[in-house]
Amino acid sequence: MRGTGTIYLRMNQQTILGGSLSGAPVTVALVAINVLVYLLLTATGGSQDNVNLYRWGAKYGPALADGEWWRLVLPIFMHIGFFHLLTNSIGLLIFGSMAERLLGSPAYLAIYLVTGILGNVASFVSSPALGAGASGAVFGVIGAFAVYLLLNRRIMGDVARQALTSVAFIIVLNIGIGFATAGIDNAAHVGGLLGGLFMAYLVSPRQRMVISQGWSEFSPPRMGVSVQRQKGLLLAAAIAIGLAITVIGTTVRAQDYPYDDIYSICGVSFGDFSDPDGPVPFGCDRITG
Repeated sequence: MRGTGTIYLRMNQQTILGGSLSGAPVTVALVAINVLVYLLLTATGGSQDNVNLYRWGAKYGPALADGEWWRLVLPIFMHIGFFHLLTNSIGLLIFGSMAERLLGSPAYLAIYLVTGILGNVASFVSSPALGAGASGAVFGVIGAFAVYLLLNRRIMGDVARQALTSVAFIIVLNIGIGFATAGIDNAAHVGGLLGGLFMAYLVSPRQRMVISQGWSEFSPPRMGVSVQRQKGLLLAAAIAIGLAITVIGTTVRAQDYPYDDIYSICGVSFGDFSDPDGPVPFGCDRITG
């Protein structure tokens, strides 16, 4: 009987970790929004034009320090060039669809948005450069997926261990590429990843093995998996902690943010950014997240 139960369990886990978009409406909607925003950027001046990116709400350190908080949210849906959009969309479709089925759509959406914001906070703290991209949120989703596998590895068996190995390799590889390549917002990647690990630890469902009676008293017992979802209060707490870190991090960093001597290449100004010496020139450098 135990052999039959084990086969049933593994088939179930492999189905959950499959690549189908079935049961992942939020993932599909997020990708669609990203594509729509990219098309709007392209139609209004280009997704690689710094001035256009700024006007659409890309992360820009001095503007954030001056109180333009929406620049922590809008860049999650913006991408710099088609390849940037393509790579993030592929990552989101692959890992997001699995994470959404495992975590549930509400928790998944909360993790995506909050970790995207935390990634932009980390980027703001580390660099004033113009930046945009969903990578912080995608890394947050990957981190959450990894935590689910880790917490349920005993029940999921080899499926979880193999998936964890693959996820760890992907994370290390991408972080390594980020450190080795100029123009990649690795701070956003790390910030989103850490946020995803933390939030998923609080809200990730726990699996346990259950044995149920067969159809009749003569039928053998059946072995299956029961998924216990966490209470909504824990999700609310995870969101609150993430937003608290956002407020504290941006407020503290803004106190001594470097307004002077930042960028002097493009010569396009958008205001004084609280700089008593006058407007800060808008620069040509940018980083993709």
